[in-house]
Amino acid sequence: MAERELYLEMRTDTGKEFAGKIRRQGKIPAVFYGRGKQPSAVLVDTGEALKILHSRTGKNTILTVKSEDQELAGRRALIRESQTDAITDQLLHIDLMEVDKDRPLRVSIPVEITGKPIGLEKGGTLEEHIREIEIFSLPDEIPEQIKIEVSQLDLGDSIHIRDLKLEKFKVLGNPNLAVVSVVAPSKIEEEAAPAAAVEGEAVPGVEGEAVPGAEAGAEAGAKPGEKGAAKLGEKGAAKPGEKVVAKPGEKAGAKPGEKAGAKSEAKAEPARSKGKKPAKS
Repeated sequence: MAERELYLEMRTDTGKEFAGKIRRQGKIPAVFYGRGKQPSAVLVDTGEALKILHSRTGKNTILTVKSEDQELAGRRALIRESQTDAITDQLLHIDLMEVDKDRPLRVSIPVEITGKPIGLEKGGTLEEHIREIEIFSLPDEIPEQIKIEVSQLDLGDSIHIRDLKLEKFKVLGNPNLAVVSVVAPSKIEEEAAPAAAVEGEAVPGVEGEAVPGAEAGAEAGAKPGEKGAAKLGEKGAAKPGEKVVAKPGEKAGAKPGEKAGAKSEAKAEPARSKGKKPAKS
């Protein structure tokens, strides 16, 4: 466990005015809580306190006190609480708690995940549910992190608090609480639809089948007085681009089977003379 030294200066003054004054001088008020003794009002260098709080071990760093006060010098403590300004994030105050090397402490330890789960190769997602785990440990045995190996986790697998095997200290909290798990994909991607989604491919349908509405469109396009255009494939209808050749004996443009020069079947009746009666024999 990491240890550092921290200098504590005794103080007698209190109040907001005094606190504001010493903060401008680069110090903050603090209180040292000893076991079986009255709390001591002290001053702490702001920069040193921030270095401890922002270190890897943070509030779990064991501190050896340096002080001109003989009752404080040589005692060990850790930062139990810290107070910061909600707007400026300036450190305002800390509380120090004395520790006994033979007395276990209740502390929160950050979790460190190691390894790559096999479930990630199958599309799964690694989810970390707990960032810190609370333990009961002796001061000199407090770990910096709790490492959890996850390389064997498959889809749907989890590691719970009850699964942690930590020999030197006791893990607190709900044993059924999941610490980390590999979650299967929430949606399985469907395969792309064939043919229709491919650019340039024909619309699905039966070969040779008329497109719905084509016939109606052809009739609607005919000129007034004309019958609908001949359907595709009807006998006698010319294909696009094909020349129409008249058969021998037929006029060009004549109806099929009609001979060239044929007269109409209707014959004109002979004209009758007006006003004259037929002569009697």
